[in-house]
Amino acid sequence: MDPRQETRVHHAMAAVGGFFGVYALLTRGGTFGSSETSNLLYLVVAGLDGTWGAALVRLGGIVCYVAGIVLAVLFRRTGRMARLRWSSMAIDLTACVALALIPEETDPILALYPMLFATAVQWVAFSQAAGYNCATIFSTNNLRQFTEGAAEYLFGREAEQLRKLRFYGGTLLCFHLGAAWGWWCVRRWGIPGIYGCVPLLVPPAGFLIPKKGLACARPSGGRDW
Repeated sequence: MDPRQETRVHHAMAAVGGFFGVYALLTRGGTFGSSETSNLLYLVVAGLDGTWGAALVRLGGIVCYVAGIVLAVLFRRTGRMARLRWSSMAIDLTACVALALIPEETDPILALYPMLFATAVQWVAFSQAAGYNCATIFSTNNLRQFTEGAAEYLFGREAEQLRKLRFYGGTLLCFHLGAAWGWWCVRRWGIPGIYGCVPLLVPPAGFLIPKKGLACARPSGGRDW
């Protein structure tokens, strides 16, 4: 895929990741449903406290996340990244439907099982673009990379560092624009506000559709489908 097109897809999926993240925080008691750091720590705490019910629920969340990664890796090993990315967006869409149907009183971690699975797949499917490793489901490393690029460009004026800070800056911007849209949807519709994420899946789908000119120019053995 052309690096510019790949960047567009990546930034568009970052908006989806931002929406998922803020939706989980606002609807499920401040639980972040796109990574496992806090869940792993709370699993340790639950085990030490002897609250085995809570520990099992959190263990189930870890299983969902790991299962999503394993499934994505199996797709990736076929060498057909386009299919993995399309599958990831289909899983995101399915997760949106599932999340909308889970009652508000459900245990927060249990309620986020569909998101944990979907975001794990998305992490692998959209883990890099234009030569950069970059997650679309959380921001910590992206903020670090953006800050490094900005500092390096400020002191060295290297064109590559300018390209880097633009890429990571665009990812951060799109992630938080998606989060802002998610905030509005949750404030307006509550749990069903997850449906507001569905339109965000349209731009990356459009960017992923092979262009006829590129398809004709690609050698017969170069398909990633």
